Amino acid sequence: MRILVTGATSFIALKLVNKLLYNNHEVISVIRENSSKASPLPTHNNHSVIECSMGNYDKIGTFFDYDIDCAVLFAWNGTRGSDRDNRKMQQENYTNSINLVKALADMNCSKIVLAGSQAEYGHHEGIITEDTECAPATEYGKEKLRLYNKANELCKEKSITLIEPRYFSLYGEGDYEKTMVISMVKKMIEGEDCELTEGIQMWDFLYIDDAISALIQLIEKDCPSGAYNFGSGDTRQLKDFVIEMKEVLGADSRLLFGAIKYPATGMVSIAPDITRLKKATGWKPEVSFKEGIKRIYISITEKDYE
Repeated sequence: MRILVTGATSFIALKLVNKLLYNNHEVISVIRENSSKASPLPTHNNHSVIECSMGNYDKIGTFFDYDIDCAVLFAWNGTRGSDRDNRKMQQENYTNSINLVKALADMNCSKIVLAGSQAEYGHHEGIITEDTECAPATEYGKEKLRLYNKANELCKEKSITLIEPRYFSLYGEGDYEKTMVISMVKKMIEGEDCELTEGIQMWDFLYIDDAISALIQLIEKDCPSGAYNFGSGDTRQLKDFVIEMKEVLGADSRLLFGAIKYPATGMVSIAPDITRLKKATGWKPEVSFKEGIKRIYISITEKDYE
């Protein structure tokens, strides 16, 4: 397959590009102009890189004169912190992304894969299925959902398969250093105190390699259009995961549960149902949380000795 990947330097996209090339696909990576993160992208005969800002996505077809079989859209600004409620930024993400969907339709693309998020569901107690009512609480979640709904309309008109993995909580080596998992592992390695919320919210962590293998299945197989929850199925209180991290690392760190208050908007729990993904692909997660933490530890300590 000839597969286009936007936002190709991001945590998950970079790993996807490498796996697609390993599976003998042709990959076109789309990155920002003069990107400072381009160096990790692989050099491969089946890999080409295009520099194109999101604002020019409507002109993506001018960069090459051949059709695209599948496109995986990761590019999105303002995915963390206060930017998630930056309305202007999030609306620009929507506009640029829907322009790309329209351009891909003109390039005879037969499958489009969006990068969805649990933020589209908003705050829910209990198990979340793909049929759970979406009530996003952030501008980020609202525009992600808006993109999915509009892209779904356009793709139905053009007989394009539209797939949206809805990621809940991915983790793994190479992730953003301020995520809970990476920051806690680093503190525990140094024996530092770990300040946390009470940790009574329900959570589900999916290791990056398992997420990639599921994504590959959705790309390569003839799966029905729609949203697919991405989780591990190992759902428990967050404090249980933190305690397990400490045990795996043999850390002396004190776990100060309750030192950080929950935000005024309230405690957020996530408990994704992944039945649809497993039935459509035959996929199942293989890396336990304990094994994932071991791999992160090895990655961090090896880097320290380079």
